[in-house]
This record gives sequence, structure tokens and C-alpha cells, in this order.
Amino acid sequence: MKHYFGKAFVVISLLLGFAAMQAQANRPLTYFLEDIPYDNTVPSPEEFLGYQVGEWHIPHALMVQYMERIAEASDRAMIYEYGRSHEFRPLVHLVITSEENQRNLDEIQANHLALTDPDRSADMDISNMPAVVRLGYGVHGNEQSSHNAAPLVAYYLAAGQSAAVQELLDNMVIVIDPSLNPDGQDRFASWVNRHKSKTLNPDPNNREFRDVWPGSRTNHYWFDLNRDWLPVQHPESHGRVNAYHRWMPNINTDHHEFGSNSTFFFQPGEPLRVNPRTPQITDELTMEVAKYHAEFFDEIGQTYYTQQGFDDFYYGKGSTYPDVQGSIGILFEQASSRGHLQETIHGELSFAETIRNQVIVSMSSMQAGLEMRETLLEHLRWFFSSAVEEAGQEDFEAYIFGDPYDQGKNYHLHDILKTHQVNFYDITESVRIDGQDFEPGSAWVVPLKQPQYRLIQSMFEQALEFEDSLFYDVSTWTKPYAFNLPYGKVSSAREMRNIQGGAVTEIGLPEGRVEGSESHVAYLFEWDEYYAPKALYYLQKHGLRTHVATEPFTMPLAGGPREFNFGAIMVPVKTQDKDASRVYELITGAATEAGITIYPVETSLVDEGIHLGSRSFAFLRKPEVLMLIGSGTNSREAGEIWHMMDQRFHMPVTKVELERFSGVDLNRYNVIVMASGSYGGLGESDRDALSDWVRSGGTIVALGTANRWLDRHDFVDMEFISTPDIEDEERLPYYLRSNIRGARRISGSIFMTSLDTTHPVGYGYRRESLPVYVSGTFGAKTNNNPFTNPVIFEENSLVSGYVWEPYLNVMDGSAGGQIHSPGRGTVVSILHNPNFRGFWFGHSKMFMNSLFFGQIMGT
Repeated sequence: MKHYFGKAFVVISLLLGFAAMQAQANRPLTYFLEDIPYDNTVPSPEEFLGYQVGEWHIPHALMVQYMERIAEASDRAMIYEYGRSHEFRPLVHLVITSEENQRNLDEIQANHLALTDPDRSADMDISNMPAVVRLGYGVHGNEQSSHNAAPLVAYYLAAGQSAAVQELLDNMVIVIDPSLNPDGQDRFASWVNRHKSKTLNPDPNNREFRDVWPGSRTNHYWFDLNRDWLPVQHPESHGRVNAYHRWMPNINTDHHEFGSNSTFFFQPGEPLRVNPRTPQITDELTMEVAKYHAEFFDEIGQTYYTQQGFDDFYYGKGSTYPDVQGSIGILFEQASSRGHLQETIHGELSFAETIRNQVIVSMSSMQAGLEMRETLLEHLRWFFSSAVEEAGQEDFEAYIFGDPYDQGKNYHLHDILKTHQVNFYDITESVRIDGQDFEPGSAWVVPLKQPQYRLIQSMFEQALEFEDSLFYDVSTWTKPYAFNLPYGKVSSAREMRNIQGGAVTEIGLPEGRVEGSESHVAYLFEWDEYYAPKALYYLQKHGLRTHVATEPFTMPLAGGPREFNFGAIMVPVKTQDKDASRVYELITGAATEAGITIYPVETSLVDEGIHLGSRSFAFLRKPEVLMLIGSGTNSREAGEIWHMMDQRFHMPVTKVELERFSGVDLNRYNVIVMASGSYGGLGESDRDALSDWVRSGGTIVALGTANRWLDRHDFVDMEFISTPDIEDEERLPYYLRSNIRGARRISGSIFMTSLDTTHPVGYGYRRESLPVYVSGTFGAKTNNNPFTNPVIFEENSLVSGYVWEPYLNVMDGSAGGQIHSPGRGTVVSILHNPNFRGFWFGHSKMFMNSLFFGQIMGT
């Protein structure tokens, strides 16, 4: 093993690393990079920025401009935009390789991707094929050493004039992603730069290190983008994963920071906490790559650790997703200065030092890619050909899924599958599998025998057996359960041949339509579709009066009678303040906006059930929603609510910090949302105002631990479940205490509940079984009123994920949701997060039902 940080670099680094902090603003380039000649036509970061890297936190716009300047100045570099963030900041890749490789980049890219195609890969000659290394910086906005390392690495590769640099470029294509989360990056850069003093103050209590709620780790909607590689619910992730598949890198780095009193971590993670779908050879190769990081750090005396604390289990992270794509994913965790200079137990930690370490592991990763080039290319080829071979050993042929009542949910799962290069197919005839009926046009098959076999299994399988009991993140992510979609297994090749149709190549949300002409009586639409709330709000926003069916009915239509279920929406014509043609125009707009079908009717007389003038069609007020946020509330849950209402349903939500609550006129709102939290910021007068408001007819929708606060202050009367008493041995090994305590939990698992589909909270659900995501052991017992427990956990309710054995049945029989009626108001208690990470499309319908129908949920 050899590398190209010479002795002069090491000596300078050591001297500067321990220099007095008055030199902070005068660090030379050689503090970060090898002392070699550089092309003077390519500006250094300092020349471009006007300050040395590490003196200030670089804003995203300047970062991108510098990358563009490099691409303009150097024949080694090209840049392209692969997406935009929610705040419309550009997401870019700077691709650096030799001039010769740049001239042949399309061919190199095509040949590299051929290694992932088992039908072509065997014929590919890898002896002279460049490896691809992707350097991914800064998925967390407040982990800034990674972002700020990117311009230094780019400069070294684009301008460096040594034989070592040329050898790297001749044998590799390096894809630099300088900022995976530009919105979070800019929030944090603005915060620390605004609070920086000329005389740096390293006191950890200083405001510079105390970013305010919700912090800058997350994206615009307060989502952790390092959990979104698999769900791909945000434009940053969607673009990133699509761009990833354009290159399929051999090494993918994922640069992070952790606690200031830490040192440095690099993967592999815990040996027993690797996803079972990841081949053992991947972990072994990760360890081989780790030896390069170790050698580079040993030369400068930087302490580090590996194979401890972090895992490689959840495929939705930037360091683990590559493991199921034939790559070597590497997590780097650098102790954070969280500003420009901070005291730690190891002494003062400067921002520049944290950046330098991120540069060093970038270099060690590239060195590993160079020296392991053929091994890594062969691994990529083997990974996908062996996937098809392994699929052939399964005892079934494919998964089948689809909801005949909800094309919106179907589309969103299609989108995830397409983004991850999973092939799926239409079915050509009706089939009954596992007691469920699947019909052409609303069901699809996913064959196992394809290159993404391992990823498919991780997305569709039930996981109930685990080698270890500790998880850094969730223990399961079964997509059909998250979407509440019927699904099953196609067991035989013969059955597969009978039903498999053409490959799905184009996807899109369904086109909405009005099934007929203008009506002078009423319009109807079902509540089954995921985007039905979007249509309802559209109509209410435009001033139309709307009603919901609290009982089913059968309506004569032009094409024959049609059954409408609980929750169907009726829009009368005559009672509106608009003429019939304007009502029809709005109805058409709602259908188009939401992608649903709306039916005109010419009579109030039904064939069966409730007639359109019945009081069983409850009048609905437009939800005017306020959400409490700020310190003492769960920003993740609040962000999920904001994102869903805003992005999917085009509904405004007024976000109010707890400390501002007393100054808000609550009469403007009829729904208040409370994400999980302690709500310690609400004083007695706030509680009184909230109590008066809900008792006067308001609706509170409370998630998770917010219900504990409501119970404590007598808004509701709930009894919470407790975990069983455990009799431990008299003595347990002290050094295992964290592991033992960590295993005693529910680690992001899926449970089955029983749902009352006749209750307003269950409107739009056709099946009485609803999968629910549970993390932790918080829950509530059912109460004595049988009409107020619409969601109850089934017996033996665990269907996928890890649960410590003594807690296996702790959720059984408990309440998944409860309804309370203080005064004339309603409290909808949803005990477990229905909107988890923005992809729990099945349970989230219950949340939307609570917003629209809480007003009619009398007990």
C-alpha cells in the first residue's frame, strides 16, 4: 500500500495542528493539501473566496460557483446539475478525471454501467477500465467540515501537477457532490458566520454553537435526508439516487460529524449489525478500504476507531445504500467544532482541523480506489450477476402488489421502484393470491430474477429474525405495509407466465376527470384515493359547501349503479353561492388537481342507503390548521406534517412557537395539531386558553407523547401501557450496559392493528387491518367507551421488525387511536406517528381524516 501525502506534508500538518490559534486565519494551503505544484490557471479556494477554507463557513452559492469555475478552468473537470432542493438551490456533480478520460467519458460511463447488467457484464474487459469513486459531502447541514472539504479536494484533483495526481486521474473517475443538503448547509453557515467573533471564543456555551430549533441538520421541511435514500420523498434524494445510478460508483463516501468530544470513526460498522442481504465480501472489502484511512491518519497521529457503535443495516442511509448496489459505502464521522473553534476534552478543536481530516479520508478513499481498482470493478460485476443467481434459489417467483381503490398510493410505490431501477410489470389477467384479488390495471408483479433482487427483498420481505438486537436506525421498512397495499407472492413460474404482462416504463399520477356533464343536483367522489383530501380542500378553499357520507349508499349513474362507501364526499349544487356552471368548473379543477374521478348526479334519490338530502351527509367546515412547534416539540414529526400538507395536499398550516401561543387569536383556527413533545413551554394561561377553545368546538389532533401532556392537564383521560417487569440477574457485565439497555426496545418495527372503517377516522380504508409503524414502547390502553377506540392492536400484532422478546406482545390489545370529546370539541389521539419519514402512505390517511372529519367525531 502506498500513498502520496509526502513527509513534508505530514511535518507541516503536525506543526500547524498544534500551532497557537492566532495562526487560525493564516493557515497555508499545505495545511490541507500536499505541497505540490498547482496549475495557476485554476484558482485556489482562497483565491476565489477571498479567505482560506476554514476561516468562514462557505455558503452554498459560493460553493457551486467555485465548482463551476473549476470546470471552466480545467480540462479535467465537468459539472452538471442533477436536481434542485426544496429552496431551489442547485445540486451538482463535479466530475474529475484525466483529459483523455474526459474526452471518452460517455464511453467510460456506458462500459462501467454494463458491469451492472448480468446479460452484458461477463464480456466486459476491466483491465483498463477506470474505477468510479463518488465523494458525498454534507447530507446534514450542521456538519460543515464535510461541505467545506469539497473545494479543497476538487482543487487538488483539478489543478495538482504531480505524478500521483495524474495516476489517480488516469485510473479513476471522481464524482464530487459538494453538498447533499444545501438548504440545511446555508441555514447553518448563516448561523455560525453571524455569531463568529474576530476573537474566536471556544466556550461551548457560546451562542455560536447553539443553533436554534429545529436546527440545521435537516432540509427545508426538517427531514433527515440521510434517512431518505430509500424512501426518496424529497427532490434532493430523488435527484441524488437517480444521479447515483448514472455512475454506480465503486466507492461511495458519506461524510459526517458527531460529538465534539469524539475522535473519528470510519466504517466498517459493528460486524454483527450488517444487513443480511449484504454479501459478506462487501464487509470484507470495506475493511480493506479502512486500512487506507488508518494509515493516512496514523501518519499524522489522528486517533480513530472502527467496527463499533454504527451499523450497516438500514439501506436508506448514504453509507449503506451503496452496499446493496455493488459498491463500498463508507461512513465518516468527524468530531465537530460546531463553529470555528470549540473547547473539547482533547483540547481546542478548530474548524480547519475538522476540514483537514475530511480531506485526508477523501484522499485515502481515492487511494484505495486506485490500488483496489480491479477488485472493486470485479465486485460490482459479481454483485449483480450473483443477485440473479440467488434469486433463482428462492421458492417463489415474484411479489405482486396493488390497490384497486387507490391509484395515488400505487403511483408513489411505482415511483420508488423506478427510482431504484427495479423492474416491474403489468398483469394481464385477474389472479387470487393469499386470499386477495389482483386485477389488471391496479396490480403489478416484481420478479425476483433481476439485478436489484437484494434490494427488492429488503423492501418487500417481512423481517422477524435478526442476528443482533441493536439497531442504529429502523429494523424494517416493508414497503407494502408502509403503503397499506395488498401484496403477496407469485409462487410458481407457470403462474408468473400466465399473468406477467409488459414492463412498466412510464409512470405518472392518474389523470382526474369528471365522469359526465354539468349537473344541477350534486357531485360525488370516493374518499379511497390518497389525494381525495386535495380535491376536498380545493373545493372548500374556493368556497363550495361540502358534505361527507356517514353511511354507504348506491347511486344510479349514467353508466349504471355505483356503490359509494363511508366517507364519500357530496357537493350539492343548489345550496352554493355560485351558479351551476361555476360549480362545474371548480369540480373539474378539483378532479384535475387531485387526479381523481368525480361523478355528476341528477337525482337525490338513491337505489339503496342514504339519500343525498339526508342528515347522514354531515356538513364539513374547511380545516383552518395551526400546529404548535418549537422547543419541547418533535421537529421531525412537525416537519412531516408540514411537508405532507404543503407538498401533497396544498393545504396551509400555521406554525406557531409555544412561546408565541399566548398572543395568537385561536378563533382563526378550528384544528390544532400537536406533534409528540413535552410542551413544557405552555403555561397555565395557555392551557386555559386551549381548553376553552377545544371545549367550544375545536379539534386537537395529538400524536404520540403529546397525549401524555393532554392527559396530565385533563384534556383527555387516558391510561398508558407499561412494559413488563424484568427480573435481571444479580449482576450483569458493566461494559455491556449500553448494549443491554439498547436491546430492550422496539426498534422501528411494524405492527398490525384492527381498524373500524365505519368510523370517520377510518373513512377511505377498505381493509380492516392497518399496519402501523412503532418506535419505542409508548402506548395507551383502550378506554371504556367502545365507540372511541377505532384503532386497536391485534393479538400477536408484530408483523415485521425487531422487538425484545419480553416486549413482544406489549402492544397487543392497546389503542392505536382514541377519540375524546371535551365539551363540544374533539381530541383525536393518534398514538404512533402516522406520517413517518413521509412515506407511510397507509397510516397517514388517518391523520388527514382527523383534520377534515374531527369535527364530526362525536362520542
